[in-house]
Amino acid sequence: METEVKRFQEAVQTFTHKLQNALADAFRDSPLTLPQMFMLRQVQLKGPCKLAAIAEKMEVKPSAVTVMIDRLENGGYVIRHHDTVDRRSVLVEITPRGREALEEGHRVRDELLGRYLTRLTPEEVVTITELMEKLTSES
Repeated sequence: METEVKRFQEAVQTFTHKLQNALADAFRDSPLTLPQMFMLRQVQLKGPCKLAAIAEKMEVKPSAVTVMIDRLENGGYVIRHHDTVDRRSVLVEITPRGREALEEGHRVRDELLGRYLTRLTPEEVVTITELMEKLTSES
């Protein structure tokens, strides 16, 4: 089993590395970096939310999130506004331009993943998908 564990670990690392490099290349001319895209996705998923919630999800300090949100706001991808319940709290929310950027990013990502999946038969795609779902399930 030890050999299989090592092979699996190396295969996952190699695939992740290749995919991240390919994504970095695909987004080279994009106005947003991959971390900015990830942050924008978190803002979209959480809806109007406090910066602390995003920082917690990304496992970084709120000050790091503030800098990235500043850049996203300057680009028109997010807006900040005061919470209507607690005026001391500032919420961040995705804009239509931010949604468009995410849609384009997802399109590029899906196209890239699709190229990798063409190396497999349709049956292998189903199998690997089911296995990944099994490995990542909570139970």
